[in-house]
Amino acid sequence: MNSKKILPHSEDTQGKPAVNLFEREAVSQTEKAYVLLEEMIVTGELPPGSQWSENVLSERYAIGRSPIRDALQKLAFQRLVNIAPRHGIFISEIDYPGQLKIIQSRREIERLIVTQSTLFATEAERAEMSKLIIELERLKIQKDMRAYLRVHFNLTKALGNAARNSYAAEFYAMLQTLARRFLYFHQDRYPSLAKICDLHINQLNAIISGTPAAAIEAAVLRNDYAEERTRNIVLELIASSDVPITFGNRKS
Repeated sequence: MNSKKILPHSEDTQGKPAVNLFEREAVSQTEKAYVLLEEMIVTGELPPGSQWSENVLSERYAIGRSPIRDALQKLAFQRLVNIAPRHGIFISEIDYPGQLKIIQSRREIERLIVTQSTLFATEAERAEMSKLIIELERLKIQKDMRAYLRVHFNLTKALGNAARNSYAAEFYAMLQTLARRFLYFHQDRYPSLAKICDLHINQLNAIISGTPAAAIEAAVLRNDYAEERTRNIVLELIASSDVPITFGNRKS
C-alpha cells in the first residue's frame, strides 16, 4: 500500500503565523495559543505525524509554555494532537475513513445547536452572525480558503455560544475542526466557495430570523453537501491507494 503523505494544497507552508491570524477572537494568552496552533495544524504547517515539544512550540510562536500547554490539552480533546509523556507532542494523522462518521455525528449535534441558537441568540449575537454573512458573501466572489477557515472558526464559536449549551458546543467545535482540516487539505477539489458559503448563509439567515425549522433544514442540506463531497474524495483516495481501506479495526 502506498504510504505517501497527503499534504494540504497551499503555498503558505513556512510554519509562520499568517497575517491577521487573530481576526479570530482571542482574548487570553491561552486562547491565542489555541487559535494559533489550531490553524497551524488545520493548514498542515504543523504536519500530520510530526513530533514537537512544548519548548519548541513556545519558542517557535513566541508564546509562554503555560498557555501552550493549556492549548495542547484542548487540541488533544479535539483529536488534533496526541500527548505522550516524556516523548512529546504528536500531530494526529487525518482519519480518512472516519470523515463520514464525523459528518454523521455533526448532523445530530448541529440539529441541537441550530435549534437552540435560533431560540436563545441575543440581538448582539444575531448582529454578529449578520457580520459573518457579509464575510461569507465576499468569499463567494473570491476564493480564499484560509479566510474561510477563520470565518468558519468564528461561526462555530458564535453558534456554540448562542446555543447556551457548553457541552454540546465543545463537541460541535471538535467535529467542525476535524472537518476544516479535511477540507483544507483537499481544497483543490473546490474551485469555488460559493456553494459552501451559500449553505452557511441560508442557515445563519434562518437563525437570525428565528425560524428553527428553516435552520434545521439548512443544516441538513449543508451536511448533505459535505457528505457527498467527502465520500467522493475518500473513494478517490482509496482507489488511488493514497489511503488504506479500513474494515473495523482491519486495514487492507
